[in-house]
Amino acid sequence: MKDTIKAFVFIIILIIIICVLNRVFSPVGSSEGGWYVAGAMRDMYKQDKNTIDVLYVGDSNVYTGVSPLEIYNNIGVTGFSASTPGQDAIGSYYVAKEFFKTQSPKVIMLDTGEFFTTKEFFTELSTRSEIDYMNFSFDKLDLINEDYMDFSIKEKLSFLFPVIRFHDRYQKLTEFDIRKLILQSETSYKGYLYDKKTNKYESKGKNNYQKYKEDYQKKQKGINIDNTDLHIEKYVKEKIDELKLLCNQNNCDLVLMTMPTTDERAIEKYEIFKEFANEKELKYVNFNFEIDEPINWETDTQDKGNHLNIKGAEKVGRYISKYLSENFELENKKEKPEYKKWNEALQAYNERKKEDNV
Repeated sequence: MKDTIKAFVFIIILIIIICVLNRVFSPVGSSEGGWYVAGAMRDMYKQDKNTIDVLYVGDSNVYTGVSPLEIYNNIGVTGFSASTPGQDAIGSYYVAKEFFKTQSPKVIMLDTGEFFTTKEFFTELSTRSEIDYMNFSFDKLDLINEDYMDFSIKEKLSFLFPVIRFHDRYQKLTEFDIRKLILQSETSYKGYLYDKKTNKYESKGKNNYQKYKEDYQKKQKGINIDNTDLHIEKYVKEKIDELKLLCNQNNCDLVLMTMPTTDERAIEKYEIFKEFANEKELKYVNFNFEIDEPINWETDTQDKGNHLNIKGAEKVGRYISKYLSENFELENKKEKPEYKKWNEALQAYNERKKEDNV
């Protein structure tokens, strides 16, 4: 009996040590480049149960362009931007599955930004950001074992035990890596990563928004713009079907959205997404064509047109607020006492904007 107890205690201590090392050595949540974003995904687990009405999922355009607190400020609807760099449809599906464990969102808005992306373009940052933030569960194991991802045995083990992959980070460890073990406060504004920088996009031709509108008008008249070689990947279509089924099972509406972009092929993609949404009987909104206040790519971008800054996020927030109000019956939570934390978060958010003269 004593030997059994000793063995049991040893196993428990070993598990604790491994868990601690995994958390400390993993770059998730650290200040190293894009890894900080994956740490913001941990904020998803810190939300009070069944308090989020809208989930926004997708790639980096979501966590830089959709600010749930802007929308809450406008119409009192709660939300969370659960996005990661280069997040593909597989990652978005598992984010939603993870979210439904503690929340009952009425709407999921899925970004179309990676619908044409094949696994040849997956990076370690994008892949690990989709996985490493997750609590251990059978869903995490399913994601690691996805056929399309085709991970090796070593890679699969490293997802379960990040210290295997990042053991050489010991030279880069900082106080912040240790603090990750006890840090309980949120690191983001409901998944949104606030950025006030302005680094304008320098277009070589006419304003992109004007070009989009002109191309769209030509398309409406039956004038061919391009014989496109673009197509939505098969794995994406399969995962959208699974996500749609998941939403139906949870009484949740799935909406496709296209974030503002300087992409010269936006009109081609718009037509493809619109046709795909009709085929799948899904709502679709495109912020390049349907937003009330067009993005000013000289003032509303933080990095030369790749991502929006807070000014751009304000515009997107106003349109999403209008879209949600017109298409769904979502309750304004501002006056409800159980949403006191949200009002406090909104106050802090607005104070920061005021300090930044936004």
